Amino acid sequence: MDKLMKRLRTSVLEQSSVEIKNEAVWYLPVTTYEIQFQKVKRTKMDILIKMMLLTFEETDIRRAANLSELLLVEELFIDDLIEKLQRTGLIRVEKGVYKLTVKGHNQLRNGIVEEELDDEWTELIYSTNHLECWPETVEVVTSIEEKLSLYRYAKEDDEATLKADDILPVLAERENGFDEEGLQLVVSEIKSIDKQQVELIPCIEFQLYNGEQDIYFARVWNLALESWDDTLEKQIEENELGKWREQWGTGLR
Repeated sequence: MDKLMKRLRTSVLEQSSVEIKNEAVWYLPVTTYEIQFQKVKRTKMDILIKMMLLTFEETDIRRAANLSELLLVEELFIDDLIEKLQRTGLIRVEKGVYKLTVKGHNQLRNGIVEEELDDEWTELIYSTNHLECWPETVEVVTSIEEKLSLYRYAKEDDEATLKADDILPVLAERENGFDEEGLQLVVSEIKSIDKQQVELIPCIEFQLYNGEQDIYFARVWNLALESWDDTLEKQIEENELGKWREQWGTGLR
């Protein structure tokens, strides 16, 4: 930590007109969540499936034999495909007739078949102060080596509930891709969001004055993100710039 503090001091004092008025180290609380989600495998709809769905959409089909006669395809093969279409939720039996579900209509219209895969689990780090999930590469602090105060503007967990709509684009960016066969894999649904624990992220704060421009400003180094944290800096400045000017006035001392 001492080497980092020295390096950061050098960085903020690169301009000769800047003076450090105060510095502090504190913890920012963030929350880890376990997320259960599902992916689908997307493939282009083959011609036989498309013909079957079109037939179910336009004609009352009660038995596989009827469809087999229409499409000139072996009945046992049609039986297997009907079972698969029911299992994947593309068709249902309604008053003895096979009908397309909403999902079936959508996939027929798009020409894409989506196969649901087994559920998966992952962990996300969420910062209430940032109202965002942090990158997967971020490592949280798992042990506290020294007693530090909490960030004075830390927001309570219940001020911003993490919702599926917030998580889906984050997981899509991480998880969407292609399998070994080149088929597209897409996160389709968030099944559950389970809060795990609160972690504490050390942050180093500098309260600074630029005499040349006569302005006070904050710099905050976030050890988890390994970068200057604009969000925390703005929060501090919004609350304290007036107090700093009253306390320190103007001019380098």
